[in-house]
Amino acid sequence: MPITAKNSKTPLYFQLKEQIKSDILGGKYKEGDLLPSEREFQQHYNISSTTIRRALNDLVQDHYLERKPGRGTFVKLPKITRNLRKVIGFTRNILEMGMTPVTKVLSLDTIPANLYSRERLGLKKEEKIYQLKRLRFANETPILFEERYIRADLCPSLEEQNLTSSLWHVFESVYGMRPIRHLQSVTLTEVTAETAGLLQIPAESTAFLIRGMTYISDNTPIECEQSIYRTDKYDLTFEAELD
Repeated sequence: MPITAKNSKTPLYFQLKEQIKSDILGGKYKEGDLLPSEREFQQHYNISSTTIRRALNDLVQDHYLERKPGRGTFVKLPKITRNLRKVIGFTRNILEMGMTPVTKVLSLDTIPANLYSRERLGLKKEEKIYQLKRLRFANETPILFEERYIRADLCPSLEEQNLTSSLWHVFESVYGMRPIRHLQSVTLTEVTAETAGLLQIPAESTAFLIRGMTYISDNTPIECEQSIYRTDKYDLTFEAELD
């Protein structure tokens, strides 16, 4: 909201904080951008330096900004929270965080079932699968690289479908197969130089590796995945019940 309501019951620092936060989530300020100085904010909004400093301090505490001594204050997108006990798609997850999701399809190939997919999908070596590689973004920042193996016998002509959004939506709306169950495991892994380049992180960085399997209504596995999540952009959480 514009910082014009000086008579509002909402404190000015909070108005400024929400305006900057909205500008970050809306893409005006991008990851790594240098934020205007306190003097520039003061001149633009005609508010005190104390008010500006409090707003910026709150945004640093909330992990939207980071200060670099001698250089200034820079935009730093907050970590995305993913609850591992909830099956929620990437697009919805990012939208709920107030960010803009984007998916780039890197490749879609038909290949003989490899060992990873055979073990999980119950296929024979000569059977064909689709190998789908996608890079997924939040506010133009690459945060997730996924490699998915999809049964070609259940999803013929998959290459004709729009794969830049929810794959599960394609399963249900195009092929009439609704995913009902998803199993996943999480570990840490060292990324390859190629994956690091795609995710714009240093080579040999540590990332989350999530392996998953998706089942349809008759408990048939339709796909499996190996996805790399940036640890500096994701918090993976779960809630445990006491026994």
